[in-house]
Amino acid sequence: MDPSIPESVSPPSNVLLVHRSSISADACQTLCQHENGSQTAELSVTFSSDALENSPHGNANPAKIGAISVGDVLRGVTAERSTGGAHVGPDFTGDIVFDAITDPTDLSTIGVSVSRFCEQWGSDYQLTVCFQSLDALLNHAPPKTVFQFVHVLTNRLSSVDALAHFHLDPSAHDDRIVSTFGSIFDEVVVDDSAHSDVPQATDEDIAALLGEWDDPTEWPTIELTVGQEATDDDVARVLEK
Repeated sequence: MDPSIPESVSPPSNVLLVHRSSISADACQTLCQHENGSQTAELSVTFSSDALENSPHGNANPAKIGAISVGDVLRGVTAERSTGGAHVGPDFTGDIVFDAITDPTDLSTIGVSVSRFCEQWGSDYQLTVCFQSLDALLNHAPPKTVFQFVHVLTNRLSSVDALAHFHLDPSAHDDRIVSTFGSIFDEVVVDDSAHSDVPQATDEDIAALLGEWDDPTEWPTIELTVGQEATDDDVARVLEK
């Protein structure tokens, strides 16, 4: 795992931000900054009910601010009741957009929600995404399932030239897990708080773990022609497998 410095990362990139979860990482805000704030849309994905307030806001005046709160039972149930139990997604008519997902194990709905923000904002704005955190996902789903989810989601974000970073606490997981997740990101940024926790798993360790997970009947893929962009239906289809 060869770490980069956040200042060297530019879009499009998917970044694994490695740091102790008990400590805020300064790199988070750096990875959300762009020179032209008026043409930037910022999206945060968090597992708390106050996602909008905790958005990193790397740009002083982003044109659009979005938040997806996962596991937000109160807001999620309220939204589902108003739509007869269906998750229909947020209203994108305003400059501040919020979505709430009740079930943190429903990776398909989480992926589709992020994909909708890509569809709405990806063409007109430089999209930055802060995903907090992979630790929460790994608490609710097996590593292989989360790896497949991240594989699909990072492809979707790349399709709209987003700059996205995903938080991960290396002290909470096996070295092979952390290194294997790092292998699918464009860049890995390690905070000072986690330098002693950077995993020492080898390429052979990563290959062995991927071999254990390799099942062609289950591995999610999105078949696209050149220049074609993944749709919400594509994301939902592969994540529901």
